[in-house]
Amino acid sequence: MKVILLSKVYKLGSEGDQVKVNAGYARNFLIPFGKAIIATKENLYIFENQKKQKEKEIYNKILIYQKTAKKILALQPIIIYSKSGEEGKLFGSIGIRDISDAINRLGIAVNKNDFRLLNGSLKTIGEHTVLFCPHVKVRSDIIIKIVS
Repeated sequence: MKVILLSKVYKLGSEGDQVKVNAGYARNFLIPFGKAIIATKENLYIFENQKKQKEKEIYNKILIYQKTAKKILALQPIIIYSKSGEEGKLFGSIGIRDISDAINRLGIAVNKNDFRLLNGSLKTIGEHTVLFCPHVKVRSDIIIKIVS
């Protein structure tokens, strides 16, 4: 029996693959658990249309993320004020949430999950580089300047 996989199945294939399996395996496991559908012409047509729709949505999201990255890069360096000691060490630290809040206050909507701190939280005054990567295909380095 030929089926179209709707999700990744261990040692069988990944999403969108057409595979030939035993009829019992398909009827008793794959189809009831929503892991596959029978490979008919109608189902192939529906699956291909859904796949194209998902690709369009992903492409649109990537465009939005790229525009957001350009807006953030135009505002560099992003300045964050914090209390510090005499040697330039901060009282506490600056984390991803503080960075995303600072950018949101500038009028750019970002999520805290879009940032990566390369060396952990920021604990000193000065310029630091933070990675902005909301998607695998969109990455940019942002300069954060911490001022006392």
